[in-house]
Amino acid sequence: MIRVHRRFTGIAAILATLTLAAGLVTGFGLRASAHDEGESHPAHIHNGTCAGLGDVVYPLSNVSADYQMDATPMAGSPIGAESAIPVDASVTTVPASLSDIVAGEHAINVHESAENIQNYIACGDIGGMMMGTNDLPVGIAPLNDSGYSGIALLHDNGDGTTTVSLYLTESGAAGGADHGAASPVAGAGTAAEGETAVNIANFAYDPATLEVKAGSTVTWTNNDTTAHTVSQVGGGFESGKLDPGMTFSFTFDTPGTYDYFCQFHANMKATVVVT
Repeated sequence: MIRVHRRFTGIAAILATLTLAAGLVTGFGLRASAHDEGESHPAHIHNGTCAGLGDVVYPLSNVSADYQMDATPMAGSPIGAESAIPVDASVTTVPASLSDIVAGEHAINVHESAENIQNYIACGDIGGMMMGTNDLPVGIAPLNDSGYSGIALLHDNGDGTTTVSLYLTESGAAGGADHGAASPVAGAGTAAEGETAVNIANFAYDPATLEVKAGSTVTWTNNDTTAHTVSQVGGGFESGKLDPGMTFSFTFDTPGTYDYFCQFHANMKATVVVT
C-alpha cells in the first residue's frame, strides 16, 4: 500500500505543477511567498460546497512547507532550480471510501492559520472527472484574494479509506467576473449619497432581498461584532474580509439576480435584484 500511495502522490505533484503553470500563464502575478515564513494552513473536508460550507467531516493535515503526512512532517532537502515555485502540501488518509465522499456534497477548505481560522484562503468542491478507477483530481481555487490555488488528488485505497493529497502555491490574487466596480473601504458605517445601504448585523444581511435599478451602487456595512464577507455565489463581486466597521461597495451595471453569502458563515445568504 505504501508503494501505491507514493506513486499516486507523485502523480498529484505533476498535476499540481501543470495546473499552477497554467494559472501563471493566464495572468497571475507572482508575489512574495509566505512559504519560507513557516506558515501552516489548517484544512478540512466539509459538508456542502464552497458557496455554502457546512460542518467539518474530516480534518486534514495542515498544508505547509513541512509536507505533513498524517500530521508527521515529511519534507526533505531542496534540490534543483532555486527559482522553482514553492509548494505547500499535505497528505491525509481519511476513514471513508471515495464513493462515499462523492455520494454527497463535500468540499476541501483551507484556512489562513490556526490564529485566523475564520479566514478562508482556498476551497474546492469535490467532484470532476476520474483519472482511471481510483483517483479524482480536484481543483482548489483562491478565496478572499489570498493568491493561494492548487489541486487535491483523492485516491481510493480500496479498504474503505481515501488518501487526500493537497498541494497549494501562492501565485497572486485571483480575478473575478467583471460585473462592475468594487472596493472594500474602512468606513464610518453609512452609505454615501445616491447609494443603497445593506446593514450587516446579528449574522444577517438587512435587507435580505434588495431591489435596485441598473447602475446603482450598493454599500454593505459590517455593524456586527465579527468579520464577514460579501461574496457572490459562483464568483463575481467579492469583498474579502470585512472587519467590524468596514464597508464594501459594488456598482450593479447589468440587470439580473445576484445571490451572495458570507464565506465565514454559511447560513448568511441574501440577494440583490437588479432591474
